[in-house]
Amino acid sequence: MTYQLTTLESGLRVLTVPMANRDSAAVAIWVKAGGRYEPKKISGISHFLEHLMFKGTPTRNTRQIKEAIEGVGGVLNAFTGEEMTCYFAKLLKQYYPRALDVLSDMVLHSTIPPDEMVKERTVILEEIKMYRDVPSHHVQDLMGELLWPDQPLGRTLAGTPETVSRMTRSDILKYKKDYYHDSNILVSVSGNVDHDEVLGRVADIYKTRQTKKPSVFVPAKSAQTRPRTHYYEKATEQTHLVIGLHALPRTHPDRYKLGLLHVILGANMSSRLFEEVREKRGLAYEIKSGISGYQDAGSFTVSAGVETKKTVRAVALIMKELSKVKKSFVTAGELRRAKDYFMSQVSLGVEDTLDHLLWAGEKALCSGELPDEAEIQREIERATPADLQRVAQGIFRTGNLNLSLIGPVPEKMQREITQNLVIEGT
Repeated sequence: MTYQLTTLESGLRVLTVPMANRDSAAVAIWVKAGGRYEPKKISGISHFLEHLMFKGTPTRNTRQIKEAIEGVGGVLNAFTGEEMTCYFAKLLKQYYPRALDVLSDMVLHSTIPPDEMVKERTVILEEIKMYRDVPSHHVQDLMGELLWPDQPLGRTLAGTPETVSRMTRSDILKYKKDYYHDSNILVSVSGNVDHDEVLGRVADIYKTRQTKKPSVFVPAKSAQTRPRTHYYEKATEQTHLVIGLHALPRTHPDRYKLGLLHVILGANMSSRLFEEVREKRGLAYEIKSGISGYQDAGSFTVSAGVETKKTVRAVALIMKELSKVKKSFVTAGELRRAKDYFMSQVSLGVEDTLDHLLWAGEKALCSGELPDEAEIQREIERATPADLQRVAQGIFRTGNLNLSLIGPVPEKMQREITQNLVIEGT
Protein backbone atom coordinates (compact mmCIF):
# COMPACT_ATOMS: atom_id res chain seq x y z
CA MET A 1 0.00 0.00 0.00
CA THR A 2 1.41 3.39 -1.05
CA TYR A 3 0.19 6.26 1.11
CA GLN A 4 0.86 9.86 0.14
CA LEU A 5 1.16 12.58 2.77
CA THR A 6 1.80 16.24 1.99
CA THR A 7 2.18 19.15 4.40
CA LEU A 8 0.99 22.56 3.21
CA GLU A 9 2.75 25.81 4.17
CA SER A 10 0.15 26.46 6.86
CA GLY A 11 0.99 23.16 8.55
CA LEU A 12 -2.17 21.38 7.40
CA ARG A 13 -1.50 17.82 6.26
CA VAL A 14 -3.21 15.97 3.42
CA LEU A 15 -3.24 12.17 3.33
CA THR A 16 -4.53 9.93 0.57
CA VAL A 17 -5.04 6.17 0.84
CA PRO A 18 -5.19 4.84 -2.72
CA MET A 19 -7.55 1.87 -3.02
CA ALA A 20 -8.10 0.78 -6.63
CA ASN A 21 -11.25 -0.94 -7.84
CA ARG A 22 -13.46 0.52 -5.13
CA ASP A 23 -16.82 2.11 -5.84
CA SER A 24 -16.77 3.92 -2.50
CA ALA A 25 -14.56 6.64 -1.07
CA ALA A 26 -14.16 7.97 2.45
CA VAL A 27 -13.22 11.42 3.66
CA ALA A 28 -12.11 12.25 7.20
CA ILE A 29 -10.96 15.48 8.79
CA TRP A 30 -8.93 14.96 11.95
CA VAL A 31 -8.23 17.61 14.59
CA LYS A 32 -5.79 17.41 17.50
CA ALA A 33 -8.50 18.29 19.99
CA GLY A 34 -9.61 15.65 22.48
CA GLY A 35 -9.96 14.85 26.14
CA ARG A 36 -6.23 15.18 26.84
CA TYR A 37 -6.18 18.81 25.78
CA GLU A 38 -8.94 19.95 28.14
CA PRO A 39 -8.56 21.82 31.45
CA LYS A 40 -10.61 20.20 34.20
CA LYS A 41 -13.13 23.04 34.41
CA ILE A 42 -14.16 22.54 30.76
CA SER A 43 -13.85 18.76 30.67
CA GLY A 44 -15.99 17.45 27.82
CA ILE A 45 -15.62 20.52 25.61
CA SER A 46 -14.09 18.60 22.66
CA HIS A 47 -17.11 16.30 22.59
CA PHE A 48 -19.55 19.21 23.03
CA LEU A 49 -17.92 21.04 20.13
CA GLU A 50 -18.07 17.92 17.97
CA HIS A 51 -21.86 17.87 18.41
CA LEU A 52 -22.18 21.56 17.63
CA MET A 53 -20.17 21.37 14.41
CA PHE A 54 -23.19 19.76 12.74
CA LYS A 55 -25.51 22.65 13.66
CA GLY A 56 -24.96 24.92 10.70
CA THR A 57 -22.58 27.16 8.76
CA PRO A 58 -23.23 30.46 6.94
CA THR A 59 -24.19 28.49 3.81
CA ARG A 60 -25.80 25.31 5.22
CA ASN A 61 -28.22 24.61 8.03
CA THR A 62 -28.20 21.35 9.97
CA ARG A 63 -30.59 19.60 7.62
CA GLN A 64 -28.65 20.69 4.52
CA ILE A 65 -25.41 19.36 6.00
CA LYS A 66 -26.95 15.92 6.53
CA GLU A 67 -28.84 15.85 3.23
CA ALA A 68 -25.75 16.80 1.24
CA ILE A 69 -24.20 13.45 2.20
CA GLU A 70 -27.16 11.21 2.99
CA GLY A 71 -29.06 12.50 -0.04
CA VAL A 72 -26.59 10.69 -2.29
CA GLY A 73 -26.56 7.51 -0.19
CA GLY A 74 -23.60 8.35 2.03
CA VAL A 75 -23.05 8.17 5.79
CA LEU A 76 -21.89 11.08 7.92
CA ASN A 77 -20.65 10.99 11.49
CA ALA A 78 -17.94 12.00 13.96
CA PHE A 79 -16.26 10.85 17.15
CA THR A 80 -14.14 12.31 19.92
CA GLY A 81 -11.16 10.52 21.41
CA GLU A 82 -8.54 11.27 24.02
CA GLU A 83 -6.12 12.71 21.46
CA MET A 84 -8.29 13.72 18.52
CA THR A 85 -11.70 14.57 17.07
CA CYS A 86 -12.64 13.09 13.69
CA TYR A 87 -15.39 14.08 11.24
CA PHE A 88 -15.97 11.57 8.45
CA ALA A 89 -18.16 10.49 5.56
CA LYS A 90 -18.33 7.47 3.29
CA LEU A 91 -20.09 7.59 -0.06
CA LEU A 92 -19.74 6.70 -3.73
CA LYS A 93 -16.37 7.84 -5.05
CA GLN A 94 -17.80 10.37 -7.53
CA TYR A 95 -19.23 12.30 -4.60
CA TYR A 96 -16.05 12.55 -2.50
CA PRO A 97 -15.50 16.24 -3.47
CA ARG A 98 -18.91 16.98 -1.97
CA ALA A 99 -17.97 15.26 1.30
CA LEU A 100 -14.67 17.15 1.38
CA ASP A 101 -16.51 20.43 0.91
CA VAL A 102 -19.20 19.71 3.51
CA LEU A 103 -16.81 18.46 6.20
CA SER A 104 -14.42 21.35 5.60
CA ASP A 105 -17.30 23.82 5.77
CA MET A 106 -18.23 22.39 9.17
CA VAL A 107 -14.68 22.48 10.52
CA LEU A 108 -13.89 25.95 9.20
CA HIS A 109 -17.19 27.81 9.36
CA SER A 110 -19.57 26.32 11.94
CA THR A 111 -21.48 29.18 13.53
CA ILE A 112 -22.32 27.48 16.87
CA PRO A 113 -25.85 28.98 17.07
CA PRO A 114 -26.78 29.87 20.69
CA ASP A 115 -30.18 28.20 20.48
CA GLU A 116 -28.62 25.00 19.14
CA MET A 117 -26.13 25.02 22.00
CA VAL A 118 -28.97 25.15 24.51
CA LYS A 119 -30.64 22.12 22.91
CA GLU A 120 -27.41 20.15 22.46
CA ARG A 121 -26.39 20.71 26.06
CA THR A 122 -29.55 18.84 27.08
CA VAL A 123 -28.79 16.07 24.61
CA ILE A 124 -25.28 15.60 26.03
CA LEU A 125 -26.53 15.61 29.62
CA GLU A 126 -28.90 12.80 28.64
CA GLU A 127 -26.03 11.00 26.92
CA ILE A 128 -23.99 11.15 30.14
CA LYS A 129 -26.95 9.72 32.09
CA MET A 130 -27.38 6.97 29.51
CA TYR A 131 -23.77 5.80 29.81
CA ARG A 132 -23.88 5.94 33.60
CA ASP A 133 -26.95 3.69 33.45
CA VAL A 134 -24.98 1.09 31.46
CA PRO A 135 -22.70 -0.67 33.97
CA SER A 136 -20.47 -2.25 31.30
CA HIS A 137 -19.70 1.25 30.01
CA HIS A 138 -19.56 3.11 33.33
CA VAL A 139 -17.11 0.59 34.79
CA GLN A 140 -14.67 1.45 31.99
CA ASP A 141 -14.87 5.13 32.93
CA LEU A 142 -14.10 4.20 36.53
CA MET A 143 -11.04 2.31 35.32
CA GLY A 144 -9.75 5.39 33.53
CA GLU A 145 -9.95 7.34 36.78
CA LEU A 146 -7.95 4.63 38.57
CA LEU A 147 -5.24 4.44 35.92
CA TRP A 148 -4.78 8.21 35.60
CA PRO A 149 -6.26 9.89 38.69
CA ASP A 150 -6.73 13.67 38.53
CA GLN A 151 -5.42 13.75 34.95
CA PRO A 152 -7.16 14.57 31.65
CA LEU A 153 -6.46 11.06 30.35
CA GLY A 154 -8.50 9.60 33.21
CA ARG A 155 -11.58 11.76 32.70
CA THR A 156 -14.64 10.79 30.70
CA LEU A 157 -14.76 12.24 27.20
CA ALA A 158 -18.33 13.50 27.58
CA GLY A 159 -17.41 15.50 30.68
CA THR A 160 -19.54 15.67 33.80
CA PRO A 161 -23.01 17.14 34.32
CA GLU A 162 -21.32 20.00 36.18
CA THR A 163 -18.77 20.91 33.47
CA VAL A 164 -21.25 20.55 30.63
CA SER A 165 -23.90 22.60 32.45
CA ARG A 166 -21.62 25.58 33.08
CA MET A 167 -19.86 25.62 29.69
CA THR A 168 -20.53 28.85 27.77
CA ARG A 169 -20.60 29.67 24.10
CA SER A 170 -17.51 31.83 24.67
CA ASP A 171 -15.72 28.77 26.04
CA ILE A 172 -16.66 26.80 22.93
CA LEU A 173 -15.61 29.52 20.49
CA LYS A 174 -12.28 30.06 22.23
CA TYR A 175 -11.54 26.34 22.30
CA LYS A 176 -12.34 26.06 18.59
CA LYS A 177 -10.07 29.01 17.80
CA ASP A 178 -7.24 27.60 19.92
CA TYR A 179 -7.30 24.08 18.50
CA TYR A 180 -9.03 24.05 15.09
CA HIS A 181 -6.11 25.52 13.16
CA ASP A 182 -4.13 24.04 10.28
CA SER A 183 -1.17 22.67 12.24
CA ASN A 184 -3.65 20.55 14.20
CA ILE A 185 -5.62 19.34 11.15
CA LEU A 186 -5.20 16.34 8.88
CA VAL A 187 -7.47 15.99 5.83
CA SER A 188 -7.61 12.43 4.53
CA VAL A 189 -9.29 10.68 1.59
CA SER A 190 -9.35 6.98 0.66
CA GLY A 191 -10.53 5.16 -2.44
CA ASN A 192 -9.74 5.29 -6.13
CA VAL A 193 -8.55 8.90 -5.89
CA ASP A 194 -5.59 10.90 -7.18
CA HIS A 195 -3.40 12.54 -4.55
CA ASP A 196 -2.61 15.64 -6.61
CA GLU A 197 -6.28 16.22 -7.33
CA VAL A 198 -7.18 15.88 -3.64
CA LEU A 199 -4.27 18.14 -2.71
CA GLY A 200 -5.45 20.81 -5.14
CA ARG A 201 -8.99 20.75 -3.76
CA VAL A 202 -7.79 20.95 -0.17
CA ALA A 203 -5.31 23.75 -0.93
CA ASP A 204 -8.10 25.76 -2.54
CA ILE A 205 -10.50 25.29 0.40
CA TYR A 206 -7.89 26.13 3.06
CA LYS A 207 -5.98 28.80 1.11
CA THR A 208 -6.51 31.71 3.51
CA ARG A 209 -5.42 29.94 6.67
CA GLN A 210 -2.70 31.20 9.02
CA THR A 211 0.17 29.16 10.46
CA LYS A 212 0.19 28.28 14.18
CA LYS A 213 2.18 25.88 16.31
CA PRO A 214 0.73 22.40 16.90
CA SER A 215 -1.00 21.99 20.26
CA VAL A 216 0.50 19.90 23.06
CA PHE A 217 -0.91 18.29 26.19
CA VAL A 218 0.48 17.62 29.66
CA PRO A 219 2.26 14.23 29.76
CA ALA A 220 0.55 11.40 31.64
CA LYS A 221 1.85 10.29 35.03
CA SER A 222 1.70 6.71 36.26
CA ALA A 223 3.77 6.35 39.44
CA GLN A 224 1.74 3.41 40.76
CA THR A 225 3.28 0.98 43.27
CA ARG A 226 0.30 -0.95 44.68
CA PRO A 227 -3.18 -2.05 43.55
CA ARG A 228 -6.03 0.47 43.38
CA THR A 229 -9.70 -0.44 43.57
CA HIS A 230 -13.03 1.31 43.03
CA TYR A 231 -16.13 -0.57 44.18
CA TYR A 232 -19.39 1.03 43.08
CA GLU A 233 -22.28 -0.67 44.81
CA LYS A 234 -25.37 -0.82 42.62
CA ALA A 235 -28.37 -3.14 42.43
CA THR A 236 -27.51 -4.70 39.08
CA GLU A 237 -28.43 -8.21 37.93
CA GLN A 238 -24.81 -8.87 37.01
CA THR A 239 -21.52 -7.61 38.46
CA HIS A 240 -19.31 -5.83 35.94
CA LEU A 241 -15.59 -5.53 36.48
CA VAL A 242 -12.47 -4.32 34.75
CA ILE A 243 -8.91 -5.21 35.70
CA GLY A 244 -6.50 -2.68 34.23
CA LEU A 245 -2.74 -2.26 34.09
CA HIS A 246 -0.49 0.46 32.74
CA ALA A 247 0.94 -0.77 29.44
CA LEU A 248 2.67 0.65 26.34
CA PRO A 249 2.42 3.89 24.30
CA ARG A 250 1.16 3.59 20.75
CA THR A 251 4.63 3.59 19.12
CA HIS A 252 6.50 1.44 21.67
CA PRO A 253 8.79 -1.15 20.01
CA ASP A 254 7.00 -3.95 21.90
CA ARG A 255 3.48 -2.92 20.93
CA TYR A 256 2.97 -5.81 18.49
CA LYS A 257 4.20 -8.32 21.07
CA LEU A 258 1.62 -6.92 23.49
CA GLY A 259 -0.92 -7.27 20.69
CA LEU A 260 -0.10 -10.97 20.43
CA LEU A 261 -0.48 -11.38 24.21
CA HIS A 262 -3.89 -9.72 23.88
CA VAL A 263 -4.91 -12.24 21.20
CA ILE A 264 -3.74 -15.18 23.30
CA LEU A 265 -5.35 -13.95 26.51
CA GLY A 266 -8.68 -12.45 25.53
CA ALA A 267 -9.23 -11.17 22.00
CA ASN A 268 -11.49 -13.96 20.74
CA MET A 269 -13.33 -17.17 21.62
CA SER A 270 -10.14 -19.22 21.29
CA SER A 271 -8.38 -17.15 23.94
CA ARG A 272 -7.22 -18.45 27.30
CA LEU A 273 -9.55 -16.26 29.35
CA PHE A 274 -12.60 -17.15 27.27
CA GLU A 275 -11.75 -20.84 27.49
CA GLU A 276 -10.97 -20.90 31.22
CA VAL A 277 -13.52 -18.42 32.57
CA ARG A 278 -16.51 -19.02 30.31
CA GLU A 279 -16.18 -22.33 28.50
CA LYS A 280 -14.77 -24.53 31.28
CA ARG A 281 -16.39 -22.93 34.34
CA GLY A 282 -19.31 -20.82 33.11
CA LEU A 283 -18.33 -17.90 35.33
CA ALA A 284 -19.07 -15.15 32.79
CA TYR A 285 -21.05 -14.50 29.65
CA GLU A 286 -18.58 -11.88 28.44
CA ILE A 287 -14.86 -12.01 29.17
CA LYS A 288 -12.31 -10.19 27.02
CA SER A 289 -9.07 -8.26 27.05
CA GLY A 290 -8.33 -4.89 25.45
CA ILE A 291 -5.44 -2.57 24.63
CA SER A 292 -5.38 1.23 24.51
CA GLY A 293 -2.33 3.13 23.28
CA TYR A 294 -1.67 6.85 23.51
CA GLN A 295 1.35 8.98 22.65
CA ASP A 296 3.00 8.56 26.05
CA ALA A 297 0.91 5.97 27.89
CA GLY A 298 -1.22 2.88 27.43
CA SER A 299 -3.30 0.26 29.18
CA PHE A 300 -4.10 -3.43 29.10
CA THR A 301 -7.52 -4.40 30.45
CA VAL A 302 -9.57 -7.48 31.16
CA SER A 303 -13.32 -6.91 31.45
CA ALA A 304 -16.06 -9.32 32.45
CA GLY A 305 -19.71 -9.54 33.46
CA VAL A 306 -20.28 -12.23 36.11
CA GLU A 307 -22.90 -13.53 38.48
CA THR A 308 -22.25 -11.64 41.70
CA LYS A 309 -21.61 -14.68 43.89
CA LYS A 310 -18.97 -15.87 41.40
CA THR A 311 -17.00 -12.62 41.35
CA VAL A 312 -14.24 -13.65 43.76
CA ARG A 313 -13.62 -16.86 41.84
CA ALA A 314 -13.59 -15.03 38.50
CA VAL A 315 -11.05 -12.46 39.68
CA ALA A 316 -8.83 -15.21 41.14
CA LEU A 317 -8.94 -17.09 37.83
CA ILE A 318 -8.02 -13.97 35.84
CA MET A 319 -5.05 -13.42 38.16
CA LYS A 320 -4.03 -17.04 37.61
CA GLU A 321 -4.02 -16.61 33.83
CA LEU A 322 -1.99 -13.38 34.01
CA SER A 323 0.48 -15.13 36.30
CA LYS A 324 0.71 -18.15 34.01
CA VAL A 325 1.69 -16.16 30.93
CA LYS A 326 4.46 -14.53 32.99
CA LYS A 327 5.90 -17.79 34.34
CA SER A 328 5.72 -20.01 31.25
CA PHE A 329 6.27 -19.58 27.53
CA VAL A 330 3.17 -19.63 25.34
CA THR A 331 3.12 -22.72 23.15
CA ALA A 332 4.32 -22.72 19.57
CA GLY A 333 0.81 -23.53 18.38
CA GLU A 334 -0.76 -20.69 20.38
CA LEU A 335 1.75 -18.20 19.06
CA ARG A 336 1.28 -19.34 15.46
CA ARG A 337 -2.49 -18.99 15.73
CA ALA A 338 -2.14 -15.57 17.38
CA LYS A 339 0.14 -14.34 14.60
CA ASP A 340 -2.23 -15.55 11.90
CA TYR A 341 -5.21 -13.99 13.68
CA PHE A 342 -3.42 -10.68 14.18
CA MET A 343 -2.38 -10.32 10.54
CA SER A 344 -5.76 -11.49 9.26
CA GLN A 345 -7.42 -8.75 11.29
CA VAL A 346 -5.02 -6.20 9.77
CA SER A 347 -5.75 -7.45 6.24
CA LEU A 348 -9.51 -7.51 6.77
CA GLY A 349 -9.39 -4.02 8.25
CA VAL A 350 -7.87 -2.47 5.13
CA GLU A 351 -10.46 -3.87 2.72
CA ASP A 352 -13.06 -1.20 3.55
CA THR A 353 -12.39 2.39 2.49
CA LEU A 354 -13.62 3.93 5.74
CA ASP A 355 -11.99 1.42 8.11
CA HIS A 356 -8.69 1.77 6.27
CA LEU A 357 -8.88 5.55 6.34
CA LEU A 358 -9.60 5.66 10.06
CA TRP A 359 -6.64 3.36 10.77
CA ALA A 360 -4.18 5.28 8.60
CA GLY A 361 -5.46 8.71 9.58
CA GLU A 362 -5.17 8.12 13.31
CA LYS A 363 -1.59 6.90 12.92
CA ALA A 364 -0.63 9.87 10.77
CA LEU A 365 -2.21 12.39 13.13
CA CYS A 366 -1.19 10.98 16.51
CA SER A 367 2.12 9.27 15.92
CA GLY A 368 3.44 10.86 12.76
CA GLU A 369 3.83 7.46 11.11
CA LEU A 370 1.97 5.69 8.33
CA PRO A 371 0.93 2.03 8.44
CA ASP A 372 3.31 -0.43 6.80
CA GLU A 373 1.62 -3.80 6.53
CA ALA A 374 4.84 -5.51 5.43
CA GLU A 375 6.74 -4.12 8.43
CA ILE A 376 3.94 -5.15 10.79
CA GLN A 377 4.15 -8.64 9.32
CA ARG A 378 7.91 -8.73 9.91
CA GLU A 379 7.53 -7.54 13.52
CA ILE A 380 4.83 -10.12 14.19
CA GLU A 381 6.87 -12.95 12.70
CA ARG A 382 9.95 -11.95 14.73
CA ALA A 383 8.10 -12.28 18.04
CA THR A 384 9.13 -15.29 20.11
CA PRO A 385 7.63 -16.92 23.21
CA ALA A 386 10.48 -15.36 25.20
CA ASP A 387 9.54 -11.90 23.87
CA LEU A 388 5.94 -12.32 24.98
CA GLN A 389 7.04 -13.52 28.41
CA ARG A 390 9.35 -10.51 28.78
CA VAL A 391 6.53 -8.10 27.91
CA ALA A 392 4.15 -9.89 30.27
CA GLN A 393 6.70 -9.71 33.09
CA GLY A 394 7.04 -5.96 32.60
CA ILE A 395 3.28 -5.23 32.63
CA PHE A 396 1.57 -7.94 34.67
CA ARG A 397 2.74 -6.93 38.13
CA THR A 398 0.76 -6.75 41.36
CA GLY A 399 1.83 -3.17 41.97
CA ASN A 400 0.47 -2.25 38.55
CA LEU A 401 -3.03 -3.66 39.15
CA ASN A 402 -6.28 -1.69 39.16
CA LEU A 403 -9.81 -3.00 39.58
CA SER A 404 -13.10 -1.17 39.00
CA LEU A 405 -16.36 -2.94 39.78
CA ILE A 406 -20.07 -2.16 39.61
CA GLY A 407 -22.57 -4.45 41.28
CA PRO A 408 -24.29 -5.50 44.52
CA VAL A 409 -21.02 -6.62 46.11
CA PRO A 410 -21.01 -6.41 49.94
CA GLU A 411 -17.95 -5.21 51.88
CA LYS A 412 -16.88 -8.70 52.90
CA MET A 413 -16.77 -9.81 49.28
CA GLN A 414 -14.93 -6.62 48.35
CA ARG A 415 -12.21 -7.52 50.83
CA GLU A 416 -11.97 -11.03 49.40
CA ILE A 417 -11.68 -9.67 45.88
CA THR A 418 -8.95 -7.22 46.91
CA GLN A 419 -7.02 -10.03 48.59
CA ASN A 420 -7.03 -11.92 45.30
CA LEU A 421 -5.46 -9.02 43.37
CA VAL A 422 -2.09 -10.70 43.25
CA ILE A 423 -0.08 -11.69 40.21
CA GLU A 424 2.47 -14.32 41.13
CA GLY A 425 6.11 -13.49 40.62
CA THR A 426 5.87 -9.84 41.75
